[in-house]
Amino acid sequence: MVAAAVFLVLGGSVGFTHGRTITVDDDGPADFAAIQAAIDDSNDGDTVLVADGTYTGDGNRDIDFHGKAITVKSENGPESCIIDCNATEYDGHRGFYLHSGEDPNSEIIGFTMSNCYAPRECDPLPPWPCSYAGGGIRCKRSSPTIRQCRITRNWAGGGAGIHCVAGNPIIAYCTIWGNHAVNGGGGMEIYSSNPIISNCTFSGNSARYGGGDGIFAHNSNQVLTNCIVWGNVPEEIYVFGGGAVTASYCDIRGGWPGTGNINADPCFADTNNGDYHLKSQGGRWEPNEGRWAIDEVTSACIDAGEPMSPIGHEPFPNGGVINMGAYGGTAEASKSYFGEAPCETIVAGDVNGDCRVDFLDFRLMALHWLEAR
Repeated sequence: MVAAAVFLVLGGSVGFTHGRTITVDDDGPADFAAIQAAIDDSNDGDTVLVADGTYTGDGNRDIDFHGKAITVKSENGPESCIIDCNATEYDGHRGFYLHSGEDPNSEIIGFTMSNCYAPRECDPLPPWPCSYAGGGIRCKRSSPTIRQCRITRNWAGGGAGIHCVAGNPIIAYCTIWGNHAVNGGGGMEIYSSNPIISNCTFSGNSARYGGGDGIFAHNSNQVLTNCIVWGNVPEEIYVFGGGAVTASYCDIRGGWPGTGNINADPCFADTNNGDYHLKSQGGRWEPNEGRWAIDEVTSACIDAGEPMSPIGHEPFPNGGVINMGAYGGTAEASKSYFGEAPCETIVAGDVNGDCRVDFLDFRLMALHWLEAR
């Protein structure tokens, strides 16, 4: 009995052991100067923490997890940590390439991936024997978690931003914009996969031929929640060869069936410069100036997300309901506007921040009563 108890204690302690944090900085003191070298040195449960900077060249592109259950994250978010593939049509490179059975415990968090061009690859699994698939990220037979990333100005034959085949990735709080494909799926192409996508923004993506310039779903079942799919040319979502895209509480240009979906201009702050914060008369975060700006209009996507989704770090007043899009649930979520200037004083019991304590506050509280955190 004593031996069994000792075994249980020791066995239980293994599950709570924290992995190492391995640091990366290409121009300062750190464990490694390149991201791939840090990954190669890591083991399951470790975190690779990447310092601010622009990472390019071998070792900082075509990044491969080799099947490891690790977290690779930036130190201060995608605006400060950029993977620049510096690729061309004749010298193709991706940002990340996960193809060794990675699961949701393999995490990519907080990077900008840009100037990536999918290399030519031949494999019997995709719909074509040879393809140029996946510029920013390609997931093949893998199901990683991708969060808080900006995937922009990448090129591919299909899935210029993200391409997933035979996998079920979790993608959240990402902005996928300005990517260009030849055959389809400028923003994302999903083939024989079942991804779960929440609080993402797809905009300004395009394809020369084919369809689904925002999202192209081929023989896949894709779930979208709290997302904005707007301004992709010429189509927002295209479903081909079976499967379905199930959307709820999303803003999709042209409309899409599903609970809570809307078809309204999201009022992005500045698409020409890649700023996809939502305009608000209550306050919008201005990242270049590091302050809150007041707009003349308020986006219909504010307080329009799934009512049961946690509002996370949204600043007050937040309406008690998460915003749609990549900044919903974050500290940079645009503030709610109730037709008058925001309250100068926070009133106890005023859950939604409209300067009143009323039945709506009770309703919001009841919706999240005893909700697990």
